[in-house]
Amino acid sequence: RTRRVKERNASELGNIQQGMVPDLDDTQRTVILIPYEEEADVDTPALLPSPVFEHDLSTGPQLRLSAYKYAWRLCLDRMKEVINELYQSVVSDVVDCLNGVHEDVLPGLPVKEIPVVTIADSHGGSVFLDQLSERLDLTLVNHLYPNDCLTVMSGMKSLIAGFVDRDEDAPRRRSASSLAPYDIELLQAWYDAQEDSQSLVVLLHDFEQFDANVVQDMIYICSLHSSTMKMAFVLSMSTPSPSSYLQAAFSRSTLTLLRPYHFAGPAGIDTMNQILLKVFFHFPTDLVVLPGPSLLEFAENYYKTYNPSLDVLTSIFQIAHLKHFAIDSMSFLSTSTPPLAEAEQKIIEQVVARLDPDGDPKQDSQGVLSQLIDATRDSFWRGARDIRLGMTLLGLIMQFLRHHERSRDKVLNKWRSASAVSRRLDDNPVSGLAEFLRKLSASDLDGILGSWHSYFYHMSSTSASLADFLPARKKIIHFRSSKSKNLTVESAGWMESYLDSLLQPFEKSSRLWNVWYTGQAPFPSDLLNPAIRPSIFSALSFPYAYTSLPEDEYPDDQSEASAEFIDVSVLFKGYVKASKMVNVYDWFDHFRVTAESQRSNALAGSSPKKRRSKKEPDEQWKLTVQARFMRGLHELDYIGLLKHTSRGGAGRKGEHIMRTALNIVE
Repeated sequence: RTRRVKERNASELGNIQQGMVPDLDDTQRTVILIPYEEEADVDTPALLPSPVFEHDLSTGPQLRLSAYKYAWRLCLDRMKEVINELYQSVVSDVVDCLNGVHEDVLPGLPVKEIPVVTIADSHGGSVFLDQLSERLDLTLVNHLYPNDCLTVMSGMKSLIAGFVDRDEDAPRRRSASSLAPYDIELLQAWYDAQEDSQSLVVLLHDFEQFDANVVQDMIYICSLHSSTMKMAFVLSMSTPSPSSYLQAAFSRSTLTLLRPYHFAGPAGIDTMNQILLKVFFHFPTDLVVLPGPSLLEFAENYYKTYNPSLDVLTSIFQIAHLKHFAIDSMSFLSTSTPPLAEAEQKIIEQVVARLDPDGDPKQDSQGVLSQLIDATRDSFWRGARDIRLGMTLLGLIMQFLRHHERSRDKVLNKWRSASAVSRRLDDNPVSGLAEFLRKLSASDLDGILGSWHSYFYHMSSTSASLADFLPARKKIIHFRSSKSKNLTVESAGWMESYLDSLLQPFEKSSRLWNVWYTGQAPFPSDLLNPAIRPSIFSALSFPYAYTSLPEDEYPDDQSEASAEFIDVSVLFKGYVKASKMVNVYDWFDHFRVTAESQRSNALAGSSPKKRRSKKEPDEQWKLTVQARFMRGLHELDYIGLLKHTSRGGAGRKGEHIMRTALNIVE
């Protein structure tokens, strides 16, 4: 018998080597040999989406993608720089506290306390924590997240491994001869082996999401070694009162083990206004895309109403950059002018039509067209430079009046935010400023002129582009040195007229202004916070509404009985109609009936000859239906719509499953 099996296996191997496929339906075979075939390890280039514009360059998608990456990198770096400036003082205070936290110890305490630094910051997000981590010694900081501390054992394991397992060159520990990975003695042994015993910092992100009982046990375990191991906890919190939260979450015995230090980051509407003004309208900046009033208003309203987080603010402008380079076919001209071939006459005609409506695209050579585009780009950036300078000077006035007795005057509200000033660029943006400045005292007005003079003096030594603004600086010096009685009236009127000359609409600076300016384009809010749950249910109910097929290829009949209706949608129809507990056999029976209807409809439209050839044996058809049902069931399970039940537990049966989504409107 053994000899016959070997002969049969050798025969099968020979058939496979000759290209013959083995019979997979043979029930007598216990093993089927499928030889391994090596695939060619060739790197295939990434494919970009095909152009969506009627007339586009052959390399248009690649050029727009490169322009987007460059523009967004500049914007992101600028946002991080501004946020770091706002949080620099808070970060310095926290770092100084952690550096001396183990020296500031009260004598005579019965138990040595564990330093706990709380940071009340619901706005800074990851940018602030990244800045804090960079200022600390990276080898002594361990980041813990709520999912890392579901139990005391997993929490201690993550805490210890974050320090002990950082050295990749260290020898591997054998489980039989080493301490358990969650044993605090392992961390103590590692700490004693370090040459420089510095403080261990444990940073807990989103502290409100941690289980308070788990954190209490972890603190108690660490307190047992507080006298021999320097350790401090940093709690990132969103609550405005960290001390009240700690008293409510922890028991009194746990609080006696802690020595808290409380810090708070900058927050509020003023923080958002400073970020937007300094990022996009501070002179000088080299950003490629500038936001319009619609985008700025959406960002401000979303920050005020829904989520005052700088991470969300960053996501808003990233999505805006993506949309900007996706909807304009000529957005690739934002940074440079690529060579335009003669075959791309349509795109050349569009560029010429926007630059010079009376020009003839056939008479313009490639060199002349490139020079015209470059000149248009320079013209826009000159206008943008003037607007940024005007916004900066207007911001100096608002900063000087921040603590003034007239700081709450209603006339100042139209200049407090970036969106308000951007919206008024088309119609006298600084109207009424001179009248307000005339109400100030001579000393106050001299202080504003002094802030302008200091700014011009500082920028003249770092930027050669301010040579054009030398007359304005001389005018300021004249006003400050003059002893005229009408100084207040004259200087206030000049400041308003000068700002009005700078703050001109972006649309007037260049015919291609929408290449660098978003204008009145609305923000795609559905991309920022998409409704994932309704979208999934809608796609399962109406799959062809979410496919990329052309409209002329959509099936006319999109009901369950249609042959083109996908299996997972058929199962979802039965899922919606079922109760909380779904019987799998009843569900399969519903699917089988629908599959039979689909099969009958498909065969009814074919010729009798094809109908006989397409008809499958009953047994094979039943196996096909079962396989299709199981595949659709696994797809719904993968989405998370099913919860399995155990046989016999609490009266449940193994043939039932539980729905995780209820109250679905079909």
